[in-house]
This record gives sequence, C-alpha cells and structure tokens, in this order.
Amino acid sequence: MDKIREPMQKRSIATKDKIAQSGFKLFCKKGYHKTNTTEIAKHAHVSTGALYSYFRDKRDIYIEAFDQYIYSFSETLLTKLNELSTPFELTVFINNWTSSYIEIYANASYALIQLRLMMLEDEVINKHFCNLENEYVSQIVAILNRNGISSADLIEKVYISCILVDNLNREKNEFPHNNLNFISFKKQIETAIYTILSS
Repeated sequence: MDKIREPMQKRSIATKDKIAQSGFKLFCKKGYHKTNTTEIAKHAHVSTGALYSYFRDKRDIYIEAFDQYIYSFSETLLTKLNELSTPFELTVFINNWTSSYIEIYANASYALIQLRLMMLEDEVINKHFCNLENEYVSQIVAILNRNGISSADLIEKVYISCILVDNLNREKNEFPHNNLNFISFKKQIETAIYTILSS
C-alpha cells in the first residue's frame, strides 16, 4: 500500500477535509458498518484511489471525521471558558461551563450517541477518543490552575465534573424527564461541581 500523505497545500487539505466531512454525514446517516469507502469517495466527489492516498481505511476516516466534529465544539467551549472576566469566580466559571456546554452540544446528540457506540465496539476508536477526552480535561485543569484552583487530585475532580456536565446536557438535549424541573436540576449539578472543585 502507498504511504499515506499528510496534505500541505490548501487544495489537498480541502480534499482530505471533504472526504472526512462526507464520511461523517454517511456515518451519522447509515452507521459505521453500513457505510463503505466507495460510498464516501462518491459522496466527496473524489476517486477511491484519492481517498486511500489520505486514509488507510474506513476507521481512519471515522476518527478524522469525529475528531473534526468534536474539536470544533471543544475549541468553542474552551474559548468561552478562557474569556471569563476577572477576578475569577468559580461559581461564574461553573455556570458558564454548564450553560455553554448545553448550548454548544444542543444539536450534537445523535452524532455523540453514534460515537459512544463505536467507542464501546472498537478498541482503537475507544483509545483515540479517550485520549481526546484526556486533552479536554487537561485544558480545563489548566484554566483552573491559572486561576488559583489546585489540588493533588484536581484531574479526578474535573473528570467527575465533566461527567456531571455531560449528564446535564443529556437531560436537556437527549433524554429529558418531564417530572424534573430542569432549572433546579441545573442548580443542583452546579452546586455539586462547586463542592467538588473547591474541596
């Protein structure tokens, strides 16, 4: 097999991105197993040979496609969290974190469910996106450290907080329960995160 090339020119970068974006659309529409590289190439208006000059296989396309998707959200979120006014207030940070996360991920539910399913099924995909989660957590930790929040187990505390934020988002955007008052639920989640991070 020919060596996979890393595009340097704008046109090549655009072609690789187009393949990844086509893959993403098809993976979300049909699922990973019902999508093949020939369909992705056709959807992207490139030859199958061109596709294989940028990607080794379907899994590579999947990882690149969801990388781009997740990265766009996490970058937006981290930018918002880095732009908080000074002096730093943990309650304001947490409120901004939960509110921004819910807003940014409002229409991402189906794609995220697809990703979680593949993470359960494929060890390589699982490892890759767990590492991506590690990077996200590390950046949250760095923001907190810069603003005087530190402890020996801060990484673990941020992981717990991330789980709570993600479940808050699921309650709002994926699996809402009619018997829950969401505003009250959100306040309780934020209070729990404050307790975790400030202990």
